[in-house]
Amino acid sequence: MSIRLTKKQEEIVSLPLDAKIFLSGAAGTGKTTVGVRRLRHLLEAGVSAHSILVLVPQKRLALPYLTEIRNPRRRAGAEVTIATLGSLAHQSVSLFWPLIAEQLSQHDPFRQPKFLSSELIQYLMFKLLEPEIEQKDYFNSVTIARARLFSQLADNLNKASLVGFPHTSIAERLKTALPGDAERLHIFDDAQTCANLFREYCVEHRLLDFSLQVSLFANHLWRHEVSRAYLTRRYQHVIADNVEEDTPVTHELLRDWLPGCQSALVIFDEDASYRRFLGADETSAQQLAVTCNVHQELEATRVMSPPVQALLTELREIMTDETEPRPKADARSAFEFTPTSHSRFHTQMVDWVAESAARLVHDEGVKQNQIVILAPLLSDSLRFSLVSRLEEKGLTTYTLRPSRPLHAEPAVRALVTLAKLAHPGWQVDPKHQVKKFDVIQMLLSVIDEMDLARATLLGEMRFVGGKLLPFREVTKNPEMRQRISEVFGERFDKLVNWLEAYKTSAGEPIDLFFSRLFGEVLSQKGFGFHLPKKRSAEQEAFDEARIIANLIDSSRAFRQTLNQIEPETDSGQEYVRMVDAGILADQYEPKDWKKSPDAVLIAPAYTFLLSNQPADFQFWLNIDSQAWTRRLQQPLTQPYVLSRQWPLGQLWTEVHEQQTSRDILLRVVTGLLKRCRRKVFIGYSKFDERGNEREGDLRVIFDLLLRSLSADQTA
Repeated sequence: MSIRLTKKQEEIVSLPLDAKIFLSGAAGTGKTTVGVRRLRHLLEAGVSAHSILVLVPQKRLALPYLTEIRNPRRRAGAEVTIATLGSLAHQSVSLFWPLIAEQLSQHDPFRQPKFLSSELIQYLMFKLLEPEIEQKDYFNSVTIARARLFSQLADNLNKASLVGFPHTSIAERLKTALPGDAERLHIFDDAQTCANLFREYCVEHRLLDFSLQVSLFANHLWRHEVSRAYLTRRYQHVIADNVEEDTPVTHELLRDWLPGCQSALVIFDEDASYRRFLGADETSAQQLAVTCNVHQELEATRVMSPPVQALLTELREIMTDETEPRPKADARSAFEFTPTSHSRFHTQMVDWVAESAARLVHDEGVKQNQIVILAPLLSDSLRFSLVSRLEEKGLTTYTLRPSRPLHAEPAVRALVTLAKLAHPGWQVDPKHQVKKFDVIQMLLSVIDEMDLARATLLGEMRFVGGKLLPFREVTKNPEMRQRISEVFGERFDKLVNWLEAYKTSAGEPIDLFFSRLFGEVLSQKGFGFHLPKKRSAEQEAFDEARIIANLIDSSRAFRQTLNQIEPETDSGQEYVRMVDAGILADQYEPKDWKKSPDAVLIAPAYTFLLSNQPADFQFWLNIDSQAWTRRLQQPLTQPYVLSRQWPLGQLWTEVHEQQTSRDILLRVVTGLLKRCRRKVFIGYSKFDERGNEREGDLRVIFDLLLRSLSADQTA
């Protein structure tokens, strides 16, 4: 459906084809709509699609532009390029590798590089750094999982490349801003040593992680006249959207690029910059205005109703102590607080959410895809509680958790267990060998309608000596056969027979094993990943199928790259070992996650914010949680210190920490309300999921709001 433009939007879209426009405004004012229509205007005016570049901070923000260029009404021909800094770097390094190969290393300089996924980075860090850490007792005072430790080391390297400082100065920046005892400072030195070792290993073996790709592109290829001319002469029309979520290196690239373009549109979202923990820099983004000769601003919201605008004004006044012009609408009609009868225990709050969402859909005719349920952190238990209660009310749901690693998914753990059972020759560490608990959990996942009691009986009776024995051989215990039932026994035997047949074959690459197992057994009728008849369960089945597809893609990429780096290594055994140990923690986004199925969305608040999509009704859960305001604690890094805006040598104090927390909360509240059309439901419970009593900053703010509105009403 085409969105009708306002007069101001039409004026911006229709500006001359040689205009360079800096467009700013708050969320919900239609800036991306202008970007999409400007793209259409360029194409309809005869501008070659080959010469247009749309640059976004991350691929999920590109969907409106992808939708436009895939419009079937468009004439066939060259495609518009939609890219991120990472994809530009990858493309340029691949294409112009000979220009920089000798600068990188004199040893076999023209050997082609290998690009590393985040999974391969984790794997190589484990192989390279784990012995060093154990031998030299690095990080002895840090009690975090290895996956998180390696992730923070990679994050430090990424920050150095994206912000634009030498990776060898990471520890110095952290130590001067975050002073502490000798042990804490020593940890930063350990992190620096490990980062240096990993970078040296990558350079020596031509292994390009994300940080090295960006560094080579920004520091070498962009400065080389040949590769730079290739990009700047080809892309004469640039649209850069959500620049406030992008990094200083991207902004430097645009500052060099835009003066020589024929046209440009730079879109800046005020009160955003949610990706600061990934290097986003709104101050650097604002400076792009000097490269443009036309400055425009959109002020009128196209999302918030007057009551929601009034609510935002009230909340911002409380959080900033600054008075703003008040809309005439009544803020009280824009939110609903958990009633006292549902606010004592966490389960009562979840019940209230389900009841309220069902009332909206069944009684008020609200479309399910106009309801979003948000929490600062979305745990497995909270997700399960919400999904089960909503389905009981006849509502369908879908969940977005892009930050959730593959190894955390029950479906993935089930297939890893089956892979180990199918490869008895693998040398599996004793603590990661298949145990009865693993078999029971696997059966619950892969056999349809399997319950815990039957799964436990099968695990106890038919998992012997590290292998599964057929159910049909249970002849001496008719009572057990009857308790398990012939139906489940037949399904169990089909799985066992497939595994036994596979063992007699020559074996296959791990990704083909997963693919065959899913296609030939697990997706068939009677098994856990078969498409159900119940419509309410369809989305969950699709989610699980997507997870398995991600597992297959992940294992294929791991195998292909590892076979080039270590051809003698059994890639299947290594992949399963790394996933099982939690070392591989790659994160996958659903490929179709922005299609908004007709279902209630359940997601972390930041995920919804970065989707850049509005909804009629929002539910904010656990407002007593400190996670609404606290940044993620990372002992080996600090995104605000590793920023271009942080003065070198300045100390990070508790005052900065508190100010950061207030700023985070202000941005989140502002961003969510500017993406809410009609009403927000505020979910509070006196006791959290674990029975603890807390009082978070967001709860305090709403308490102040309620008092303020009551005082106004009394007056």
